[in-house]
Amino acid sequence: MTFNIPNSLSLLRIILIPIMIGLFFTNTENNRTIAAMLFSLAAITDYLDGYMARNLKQHTSFGEFIDPVADKLLVVVILMLLMSENNSIYFIIPSIIIITREFLVVSIRQRLAELGNKITIKVSYISKIKTAIQMTALFLLLYQKNTYGINIYDVGVVALQIASLLTLISFIIYVKKSWNGIINQH
Repeated sequence: MTFNIPNSLSLLRIILIPIMIGLFFTNTENNRTIAAMLFSLAAITDYLDGYMARNLKQHTSFGEFIDPVADKLLVVVILMLLMSENNSIYFIIPSIIIITREFLVVSIRQRLAELGNKITIKVSYISKIKTAIQMTALFLLLYQKNTYGINIYDVGVVALQIASLLTLISFIIYVKKSWNGIINQH
């Protein structure tokens, strides 16, 4: 394992997850806000690790493995925490769509690796927008304090619904790009 700045940022994202879990379930006044701020830090590291790996030329095979794992763990765990307090269909269905997509993408990547396929699927523009809206939604849902008279939690639920729609679209694009690699088993 190579320790460099991008890989360290991915590992930091994983380390922050149990801290956010503890803060989420501790019922003190500011812990939820602190959890939201740590989530923001984790979301920023998601952007920074890729940016630094490219610009500092610090790509590693460990980084290619740990970055998507850290991303998926962060999103899935936070969604599961939030589902523990919101059983509305308008919240649960978008959450299930997002979580399902994360598992399916891992499965597709695993299948391509089993086939020895060296297809590199670039992140689509819509996936980047999806990620930004999804991370914003999760932050708002964690933060949940009304701000300037705006119900931040409700805004977060709407943003989560938009993110789930973009998740479906980006998944279809991902499947189209990887389909030949999965089907052609030469």
